[in-house]
Amino acid sequence: MPKTTRAELRALLGLRDAATTLLRLEAATVEDTDEVEAARQRLRQRYESYIGRYGPLGRYTLRRTGRQNDAGDDTYARIVPTPIRILRGDPFGPVVLALEHFDDQDQTATPAAILTRRVVAPKPEVMGAETPADAVAVSLDQTGGIDVELIARLLGMPTEEATAALGGLVFTDPDTGALVHAPEYLSGDVRAKLEAATIKAQADPSFDRNVDALREVLPADLGVEEITAQLGAVWISAEIHQQFLTELLEVSDVRVENPLPGMWEVRGGRYGIRSTSEWGTTRRPAPDIAQAVMEQKTLLVYDEYEDAEGRKRRVLNPVETTAAQEKADALQERFAEWVWEDPDRAAGLVAEYNRRFNSIVLRDYTGAGDYLSLPGMAASFEPRPHQRAAVARMIAEPAAGLFHEVGAGKTAEMIMGAMEMRRIGLITKPVVVVPNHMLDQFTRDWLQVYPRARLLAASSQDLTSDRRRMFVARVAANEWDAVLLTQGAFAKIPVDPATEVAYIERQVDQVRHALHGADGEDRMSVKRIQKRLLELENKLKDRTDMARDAGVTFEATGIDYLIVDEMHTYKNLATDSNIRDAAIEGSGRATDLHMKLEYLRSTGRDRIATGATATPISNSVTEAYVMQRYLRPDLLEAAGIGAFDAWAATFGKTVTQMEMAPTGTGFRMKTRFAQFRNVPEMLRMWSIFADVKTSEDLQLPRPDLAQRDDGQRAPQTVVVQPTVELEDFIDGLGERADKVAAKQVSPEEDNMLAISTDGRKAALDIRMVIPDQPSGPTKVDVAADAIYRVWEASRDNTYLDPLTGEPSPIPGALQLVFSDIGTPNPDRWNAYDELHLQLVERGMPAESIRYVHQARTDADKARLFAAARAGHVAVLIGSTEKMGVGTNVQARAIALYHLDCPWRPSDIAQREGRILRQGNQHDEVAIVRLVTERSFDSYMWQGVERKARFISQLMRGRLDTREIDEIDATALSAAEAKAISSGNPLLLEHSTAQAEASRLQRLERAHSRNQAMLTATRRRAVEDADAARNDMAALEQALPRLVDTSGERFRIRLFDATYTNRADAAQALTAWALRTTMPGQYRSPEPEVIGQVSGFDIELTSHHGYSRSEVSIRLAGVPGSRFTIDRDTLTSGGIGLVQRIENRASGIPTYLDRAKSRLADAERTIRDADERIGGPFRHAEALRAAETRLVNVSQQLAELQDDQPGEPEPSSGLNGSTQPRPQPAPLTAFGQRTATAASPPTVTR
Repeated sequence: MPKTTRAELRALLGLRDAATTLLRLEAATVEDTDEVEAARQRLRQRYESYIGRYGPLGRYTLRRTGRQNDAGDDTYARIVPTPIRILRGDPFGPVVLALEHFDDQDQTATPAAILTRRVVAPKPEVMGAETPADAVAVSLDQTGGIDVELIARLLGMPTEEATAALGGLVFTDPDTGALVHAPEYLSGDVRAKLEAATIKAQADPSFDRNVDALREVLPADLGVEEITAQLGAVWISAEIHQQFLTELLEVSDVRVENPLPGMWEVRGGRYGIRSTSEWGTTRRPAPDIAQAVMEQKTLLVYDEYEDAEGRKRRVLNPVETTAAQEKADALQERFAEWVWEDPDRAAGLVAEYNRRFNSIVLRDYTGAGDYLSLPGMAASFEPRPHQRAAVARMIAEPAAGLFHEVGAGKTAEMIMGAMEMRRIGLITKPVVVVPNHMLDQFTRDWLQVYPRARLLAASSQDLTSDRRRMFVARVAANEWDAVLLTQGAFAKIPVDPATEVAYIERQVDQVRHALHGADGEDRMSVKRIQKRLLELENKLKDRTDMARDAGVTFEATGIDYLIVDEMHTYKNLATDSNIRDAAIEGSGRATDLHMKLEYLRSTGRDRIATGATATPISNSVTEAYVMQRYLRPDLLEAAGIGAFDAWAATFGKTVTQMEMAPTGTGFRMKTRFAQFRNVPEMLRMWSIFADVKTSEDLQLPRPDLAQRDDGQRAPQTVVVQPTVELEDFIDGLGERADKVAAKQVSPEEDNMLAISTDGRKAALDIRMVIPDQPSGPTKVDVAADAIYRVWEASRDNTYLDPLTGEPSPIPGALQLVFSDIGTPNPDRWNAYDELHLQLVERGMPAESIRYVHQARTDADKARLFAAARAGHVAVLIGSTEKMGVGTNVQARAIALYHLDCPWRPSDIAQREGRILRQGNQHDEVAIVRLVTERSFDSYMWQGVERKARFISQLMRGRLDTREIDEIDATALSAAEAKAISSGNPLLLEHSTAQAEASRLQRLERAHSRNQAMLTATRRRAVEDADAARNDMAALEQALPRLVDTSGERFRIRLFDATYTNRADAAQALTAWALRTTMPGQYRSPEPEVIGQVSGFDIELTSHHGYSRSEVSIRLAGVPGSRFTIDRDTLTSGGIGLVQRIENRASGIPTYLDRAKSRLADAERTIRDADERIGGPFRHAEALRAAETRLVNVSQQLAELQDDQPGEPEPSSGLNGSTQPRPQPAPLTAFGQRTATAASPPTVTR
């Protein structure tokens, strides 16, 4: 090591020792003694000496790597001085680096608070407590539970007296004998606790108080009127499903099995009018439909045909498919009624549903948070009540989800939770996983809250192959308060191969167990189970297959608790489902996290993980299931809904609708969730681990939205008039959509996905699709005007430095611009460069306008964000992906602009969370949505807002209904594109009315065909009944003539000879057959009598075709006695053939019984048909209404066309909003306005 390096390293170690000494002294004293002041003076002198000689601790240089990124730009490596790099490996290295606030942009540093004032305030030791409640609070704070000896010492009384004094504050757990705090004992699965307490109370009356208290809090039982039963629900047994189908179809051969959650098998019952007409169709009988519904599968009916090359093709039959779906709806509706019709069955099902889903009592952690003293925390940090409650939940629950609004302080909650659980001994070595660009910031935040924390932080660069072993050894060999890893670094630490094998085994155990348990009649499911087992094993092996360093494993680190920040980035966890849109193929990153969580669970630990995100549900309620699989899979398994399709069958209702395929090549059936049912029980299971806090709940100190012209404080919509070029282009999109719908173009030439994409691009700026200069202002032009006006009004604003709290010498506000399309591209026109150009032309400094895309690495991004916070950036432009999660630049943010609308509500929340956030120094800010009229913008914003409202309701868990409708956010359809292109919402209404009328007309055609089928079925049944009666008459006449030839009484006449020995008769029959010539091809001669048995002539008829000769044998006058064999069997049948002829006579009584049964079946079919023939079309009234609506809308369209023969008048768009239309002029005001100029939001000093 060079002499200069050694000298600097000694200086750094001196800083380390001085800093740790000061922190130790501050922690040991309440007052700032002379010793403390002297230690602070020594640290300040050492720091000033160091920076005077070497420069800031955070300094670095950039070195060209010689490589280029995808955009063709040179890339640079950030080079940190060797002594600093070595210091980072020291357990107290982060403390030294936290001695200054470093500006990454200009590489200047500001001393941290520790150099001038106290940062550690020791908590005084509690020596006593006045009341038992106070003593319990101290016990919970110091130990996390009820420590009777500690409580007794605090109260100054013997242990026995202290226990008695606690009274109703605690309860004795009947299983462990330990004392449990009352709020903990009286929450969770109280039904299970009540059962345990009731059993214990039978032997020990002291537990009667437990029973009484639990009964008091037990949720009231739900009744049949509150529970929605669905086919395939896990709480309804296979036997009940079988009973339902047996009774409904009036058959006895139906068999229903449920070998695995989400897997059902239905056999039998496929024939008869009830199965093929009333409750099913001839193409999809009722049992097939029932199984599809139980398994959440899409019901499809295809027709097969051969193409010109002779290959078999399948095409969807929309009429048959619609008919099958209607039967599915009818089956589901009937089942939901039938299950409750029998009182005994209903009582059993109600009890089972309540046991599985209505046993949880939620706990309010507000009080528990108040108990926390949080020793070791910085004196300047005061957690809010919701943060304390979140930490209490982390301490009490096996796993917790911190699902708080952006800016609610989740980082501090994770930090406090980790430190508290480690302090009281619940965990020993937590790991915190953060987004790649957040590592340095998270480390600084941690030391600001807990200055004395021992942290080890590592990025993916610190876990390269040559450093990975050393890192794992350092984690394992040292005591850390926490290990901080980026997502990339976390993924680079694999699990042991044995853990991976165990993970796969646990995933397939249930399937393997079902396979081993399938016997007897259950064997019909074996092949499907075997197939599922093989598929699951292969998928898991693919997802977990990764390169490993021998001996470098997650298990070797000793990590025993996971905290995952921005957990929604792991939502792509593999999920098997028959609902196509719900199934998730899965990612290796998500599987890696799940595998590590499952490993921690397998070790028997009481505390496993915390996940934090503002958007646990970003686009669909089904994402709640994925979060629960990560955090509380035990709740799903206990309720029997561990498999997604089982969860869906309990809480969701799916619908299947026909739509144009995105390629425009034909129709496809899309199955989606239309509704969620039994919602309170679903939310109760979610809320036991989910700590949800919305902005309404928290009342966070964040800026208000500027008041709009209509007086509301809400995002402002600026309407941009379309240019002539855009109107022409949108008209062209409508024509393209017509051609796609009419299949006039190939999917390679054009399709709806391409039309939607072009429509979104054109709505942003017509130059995205047509490079010519537009005839009028576009959205980019309007945005540039607005941004420049705000910059002019706020360029001299002064702000406090967020790090020091002192006034910053750099003035000026920050504006944020979001657009996911039109991003920088050197090869084509793009919105980013155009906006930059226009802002510079208006007078803004070019260097003050930055793109987040210019930051190529995590370090680049950190420097860019630091520059924005410091005032070096006036406008920051980026996409949701690059400027959403983890972007903390809110201090100076005054306005945010949406140039486009993203697909997901979570993206809106992430965008707007960059400005509506704690730490923003404005009293009010503006959020502006720029919408181009008569473009795809209106549709996009309308859909995403509806979806956001729906998800917000669920997140808050405050629904007053048991059912809620799902909102389906999908790509534009051809009809919607046509309506937008015309600017006439009547076109969309016309398309909707036409689609509904067409659907009902298809059902009417299916009903007509069903009526024709019923008539034909009745005709066949009449013929069958007549034939059965004739057969019965013949058999009744034949029965008295029957001669018994069994055993020794055997006697048969063949070819004028009588035989009493079966072997002789067989030999004679064989000899005759060998010498007899069969008739020629296709000849069907009259029957030939070859003998007599049991009093009946034996008739033989021979047939001959191209490939084989056949013989039919029957007894004359005995219907049902015919059987057919080939010539080889005739010549070699032997005794068996003789016995077969003989048995035809002895079987006359059986034939008679069969004829009677056939007559009964035919008569029942006739009765069933008579009841249904002539039945009305059940949707006739709805069809008439739909057709009337279609006519009315068509007439309105015709009248509009008559009234407007020339150019159409401008439309107000499709959003249907009732609020006054915002002025298209760019941002006439933020906050308090004048008639001539915009006033910037006021700044909090």
